[in-house]
Amino acid sequence: MYGDLLESREIPGTIPGSRAWWILVDSEDHAGRPTTTSGIVCAPAASGRDRPVVVWCHGTTGMGDTSVPSAQADPAGELVTEMEPADLSVVDHGVPGMTQLLAAGIVVVAPDYQGLGTPGFHHYGVSATGARDALASVAAARRIDGCGAGGRVAALGWSEGGGVALGVPELPEDARLGLDLRGVAAFAPGVAGLALSVVGLTGANIVATDGPDPHTLMLLVVNGWLHDDLDPLDLLTPPALAMLEAEWNRRTCLELGALAAELERREGPLLRPDPQRVDRWLARMAETSAGRVAADTPVWIATGTDDATVVPAFQQAYVDTARALGTEVTQRQYEGADHVGVVFAAQADASAVLLDRLDA
Repeated sequence: MYGDLLESREIPGTIPGSRAWWILVDSEDHAGRPTTTSGIVCAPAASGRDRPVVVWCHGTTGMGDTSVPSAQADPAGELVTEMEPADLSVVDHGVPGMTQLLAAGIVVVAPDYQGLGTPGFHHYGVSATGARDALASVAAARRIDGCGAGGRVAALGWSEGGGVALGVPELPEDARLGLDLRGVAAFAPGVAGLALSVVGLTGANIVATDGPDPHTLMLLVVNGWLHDDLDPLDLLTPPALAMLEAEWNRRTCLELGALAAELERREGPLLRPDPQRVDRWLARMAETSAGRVAADTPVWIATGTDDATVVPAFQQAYVDTARALGTEVTQRQYEGADHVGVVFAAQADASAVLLDRLDA
């Protein structure tokens, strides 16, 4: 049942004075279909009860079983980013500000998301699925002896996970599992359905990039697989689709990018949007992204002015849409920060915002 703890085992806690567990959780996707997600739970080692919880929603890693944050070395520590690694098979893992949060008596929960190490493909860019994984993992963590997790919750996310975190306060009451959601903070949030509607990303150049961007390829193939009225070949060339069908479950996002670059050198452009189908794609992606209804808790966003991955205009699209719906949004700009740099520049500020909201 949604939110049940299926399995847990204690693992080494990287942060001094902490305990950590790997978990497997019953969850559900945006359409209410049953799924599972794995993840990590970290708590202060000292005994405690009714501790506030911060759920970490991680950024893009991939679509399948090679892209699991909890399967990396030392997953229960501070964030380790691998945006340009020598080994493309390593993915981001850990949680920014973990030390600060644990010192304040917070339990930190970090789901992997469904499809990453569990059956099926990951619903990349679908905020409404990831948000359920986040709350299901919190509910499951409350069943771990020695953890002490209570019902007060805040969500923290980055990039893809920023969009997931923003989707948490938009969930209907029956998906909340009785949890008391207090706030959301997001670094450079990626909200696919709104980003693709920004002026200049409509019509024939909806998927225009400077090269075969793996994030775009994953977003398109996932939505093509999820929706019966969409066909990936509306926007992808046959060679691109064949590569993704063969490699999605055994390659990280960065590895898919390398394969796409090699394929494009041989075959030419991998993207070919059908102008007659673009509007339908935009509508379907908007249906499962954040920014659909007013969030019932305050939202805080950190934007790096030099972010070339989730560019400031994409983030502004969410801010403007959310405010128009009635969401209380605070946005802070970090001058000179890129997509990775904004996390480290803003992590202390984000933690302080969430600790205040949690009365911690």
